Formats: sequence, structure tokens, C-alpha cells
Amino acid sequence: MQDAGDHFKVIERAVLAGGDKGDAAWRTESWARCLHEYKLDPSRPNFIDLSPQELKVENDIFDNDIALAGKELEATLSMIEGGGYSAHIANSNGVIISERRSRDSTFYCSSDRVGAVWSERVGGTNGIGTALAMLAPAAVYLADHLYADLTGQACAAAPFFGPDGQVLGIINLSTQNPGLPQLAHRVVAGVAQITAHRLENRYFRDTFRKNFILTIAGDQATPAMVAFDADYRIVGATRAARALLRLDDSTVGSRSLWGVFEKSRGNPTLDALCETVRELRPLGSGEALGITFQRPTSMATVSGKNLSVQRVPLKQARRIATLAECAGNDPQMKRNLEILRKVFGCGLHLLLLGETGVGKDTLSRALHQESERGAGPFVAFNCSAVPESLIDSELFGYSSGAFTGANKDGNAGRIVEADKGTLFLDEIGDMPLALQTRLLRFLETQEVMPLGSGKARMVDVQIIAATHQNLAEKVSKGTFRQDLFYRLAGTIITVPPLRERTDLDFIIETILEQVSEGKPLLMSVTARAALLEHDWPGNIRELRNVLTRAARLAEGGRIELGDLMISAASTPMAPPPIEADPQNGQGALRYGDDRQWGVTGPCEPASNKRTLARDPAKPLTAHKLAALRAEREEMARVIEREGDVMSWANALGMSRATFYRKVKQHQLSLNAPN
Repeated sequence: MQDAGDHFKVIERAVLAGGDKGDAAWRTESWARCLHEYKLDPSRPNFIDLSPQELKVENDIFDNDIALAGKELEATLSMIEGGGYSAHIANSNGVIISERRSRDSTFYCSSDRVGAVWSERVGGTNGIGTALAMLAPAAVYLADHLYADLTGQACAAAPFFGPDGQVLGIINLSTQNPGLPQLAHRVVAGVAQITAHRLENRYFRDTFRKNFILTIAGDQATPAMVAFDADYRIVGATRAARALLRLDDSTVGSRSLWGVFEKSRGNPTLDALCETVRELRPLGSGEALGITFQRPTSMATVSGKNLSVQRVPLKQARRIATLAECAGNDPQMKRNLEILRKVFGCGLHLLLLGETGVGKDTLSRALHQESERGAGPFVAFNCSAVPESLIDSELFGYSSGAFTGANKDGNAGRIVEADKGTLFLDEIGDMPLALQTRLLRFLETQEVMPLGSGKARMVDVQIIAATHQNLAEKVSKGTFRQDLFYRLAGTIITVPPLRERTDLDFIIETILEQVSEGKPLLMSVTARAALLEHDWPGNIRELRNVLTRAARLAEGGRIELGDLMISAASTPMAPPPIEADPQNGQGALRYGDDRQWGVTGPCEPASNKRTLARDPAKPLTAHKLAALRAEREEMARVIEREGDVMSWANALGMSRATFYRKVKQHQLSLNAPN
């Protein structure tokens, strides 16, 4: 901390000299405001802390999700470990309303606490107050502060703006580390700006989640996004979009999208706009802008319009599932999502494993949509659906005339199309070895060089790879590169098959609501029981097909068993009949001839979770047979009590799906004494 007298002399000389055009001009201007406008004395600070009642008012002024902001602060701290920084959110009045402290409290700035007022008028030149005054980032380092008492501290602050273009608040990172290099503090200032941009992006998307969002690619520091409704009326625009497109409050809420951009040829529908249009030209401008579209989080209603009545293919009309819907009520999926939310966007690529049809693509889209990359494109590429000879050109692109038959305009390639967004590489296990080498080089350098071009391009993309194959086995056989596997496997998530999920009821209801096209649909008890008993080898994809077909076949708004048309090919083989033991007066139950079950001596470990499905090639052990007997007896006792399926399943610690399956396998009756 500097001597108060010496510090005042430095400030006085700088302010009196005036006209500073150097890098410190912002500091001199702030000092001048503090001395002349606010009448502050650098040697006599008068800091203010609000009472709980006053702080509540300031929280209400923020009028946004503080919990969401807190999560962003936690993510930010993980990026700057080691400097002793703590992270804060201040509202538009400069009041700190949220805080996340560094794990190491050695360098904690006790003055930067929740309820502290840091407007320039109170705190002099400081990160929060000066960023608010300039509406621009401020990296205040040691003696940059007005007050001598603060010259041992460093703070980096950046403003973030709301959907109306007005400042919402300030991200602030501060430390009281006397050995902190100024260069390191400048790096931290960049992190503060990144966090502000990310938070601004998330608040905008959350506010306009029921609208379409157009994002403009460009060099602007903060996201340039425009929200519009189903009538193409602009309902919101970020500060960057307002500046870029010269929009004002009179424009937002009244002007059509086509009053700002030249209309695309063919008068495109909303779906065609989202699927095919990649650039638009502002009216009166000769330069086309690269753009991406984001559909509403809920496609059911947009500005009062029911979009489900549009005659578009079901695949296009289906809304993007949310992460909450992907997780359902299944513990494993909930844990998966906890991990994904923490690691997505931190620089690690993701590898999703799971059987065909479990929803790896759906999970990837939802993860992208709800992340900071949601404003960017989501590009899916199926490595097994494209001929080997074309994968290179389709994925990495090619220049004009690169080969015979090439498009005269060339092809950017899927990787470039996914710039600033997410690239989903489905069935990565089927990628040819030669292409694996090119993909590995891209992951290491982030550079793409299209075929026939000598110019590399830097691309910022999050990779999500997925496969139903055993990649570890392919690595051992030499058909998949080990270094590529480890590069992709920054985080490995296994999506459980449908038969192992505990929330099948929830999934059925969710999909049924999606495919019913807004019409109320009931389901008979027998139809629901059949769905819960089915083995679902095709997983969620098969379930969606079954329910989509049943919804069309149902008469009178009720799905019956026959409407499902479920194949019995995957139904597990039931155990042999159970007979009463004549030697047991209590009417105990026993299985029939043990020999038909191939009872053996030593107990062998099960190789499949579905142990009740009889496999003649793998006979049951005596130990397993005893367990089956005990399970049936316990189920029979529970079913004899008064109750319903749900109460019986809960008493046995099973899901309804498992309960129905085991009732059938044990040949129990739910309607008569067993």
C-alpha cells in the first residue's frame, strides 16, 4: 500500500497535466471525475455497506437469476486458480450482490463483500465503479485506485448488458496479492470479459427462450443476437446487434426481420430459414453477414401461435429436448448431466458411449443448446453414413476445382460450419484410419486446411463424439488410434439403455406428449403394461416409433394394446411352471424339474443384468435358482396384500417396468391368489 501523501501527488500531477492519450487515459479521466465531480479525498475513504433490507432492494433491482450468475462465477474461478482472486457480481448501482471466494483466503479483499457499494462516487477509481462509468472493461491495478488504502489490491471488471441493451451488472475479479505481476492481471481481465460475454449470452437466450434467435458471426466482442417471433417481428436485440444493425427501442417490438435484412429468395418458412439459410444481407449494405438460427426451447407456442399445426415433416417440427428431459428421473442420467454441465466448454472434448437409439444425438443437441455455445451452430456428422471416399471432403472441406466433379464454389466442410459452436461426430468408431489422423491433427492445432487449398483456417469448435462400439477393443486391435481415443475422451459418458433406466414411465409420457401433436391421448392399462414389459432393443428410437405409430392408429383418443404393434421377438423367455410342494403343508412354492434349467455346481458370475432371461447356453447355477425362488416368494407375499402396482413395486424396491417384467417372468397373477 502506498503512502497517502505520495499517492495524492501522483494523482494531482496526472489530473492537472490533462490530455493523456496513452494507455492510462481511462485512469486519469476517472481520477478527474473523482476529484472534480464527486469531490473525493484520496486519503479519506468513506466506504458504504448496506443493511440486509437495503441489500434486498438492490437484489430486486438486478431482477435476474442470481443463482445462474453464481454458477458462472464458479466456472470463472476454476479458470484462474493460483492468483488468489475472488469473483463477484455487482448490479447496475455498483452494489455487490453475489460472491464466490477463492479457495485460498490469503489474498481475499475483505472490502469486496456482498452489500458493499463500489460505484465510482463512493469507491473512487475501482474495477466495478469505473467499468460502470465507462460501460467498458476496467483493469485497475494497485496504484490505479484513487484511494491510497486500496493500492495493495487489483481488480478486473467487465460490464454485461441485458436484452434491452442497458447494463445489467458487472463481473469483478479481485485479489490482494502484493506479488501479482501486472501482465498476469491483464490476462485475468480478459477472463472477466469472457465471463461477462457468456453471462450476457445466457440471460438473452433465457429471456427469449420462446422465440427464434438469430446470431450474427463477426468480430464484435459481445454476442450480436436478434430475437424474433413466429411473425418475424423483432422482439429483442443485444447491445452489439443494436450497434451493428442500427436498431433502437422504436425498432425492437415493431419492425419485421425483413425490415432490417433483405428477404431470402423463395419467401422461406421458419423451418427452412433455420435449416438452410446461413447468411443474410442488411438492407442498404453490400456485405452479407454469416448467421445461425436457434429455434425456441419450446415449439408448442410462439407468441400465441400453435406451430404444431404447420404441415412440416415431424423431424423438423419436433422441438429440441431439454437436458432435464434427457435426464428424466434416472439416477445415472442425472449424474451424467451433473458431470456434463461442469465440464462442457472447459476445453475438454466429450465421448458418449451407448447402444444404438439411446439418445446420444438428442443429449448432444440439448447440451449444446443450454451451454454458452448455444448461440452458435450445432453440426452433426455421421461417420458411418458417408462413403469413405467422401468423408475427407465433407468433414474438412475442399476448395474450388480441388477434384473432378467438385462444386465450383468449393465446400467449407462440417468442421468450419461448426465454428463457434458444436460438432457432433456420430459413430466415430467407423471413421477410417487415414481420416483419424487428420482429425487428430485438427484437435491438436485447431486448424483446418481444405483439400486443394494451401491456406489453413483456425476454428473454435467443441467436439462431441459418439459410438455404440467398444473403442478400447478397437484400439487394441489397431483399428482405432489410441492417441485419438485419448484426445476425444476428455470426458466419457455412458448413456444407459432404455431397459436399465428406472424412469421408463416418465420417458413414455414425455415422448407421447411430443408425438400427440397437441391432441389429448389416453392409454389403456394393458397397453402401458406392455410398454413397461418390453425389452426395447432399439431403445428410445424404437419407443418413439412405437408411440408415433400408436398415436396415429388410436381411435377415440385412446391407445390400446393392438395399436402398439410391438414385436415379441425380444421378450425374455419365462421360467418353467411353478408347482406346489406336496410335502410342505404351508403351501411353499418350488420350481419344476431343476434339470431343465441345467443346474450346475459352482456359482458363476452373471454376464448380463437381465438374469431372468433364460439363455440355454448358460445354465443357471444352484445359487441363482435359489435366488429366483426367494424372489418369487417375496413378490407373491407382497402381491397378496391390498394395494396397487405402484405400492407393490415400491415395497419391493423396483420400478414399475421391472415389476411388470418380473411378474410375467415368474408367472404371477395380479388379479387372483397366487
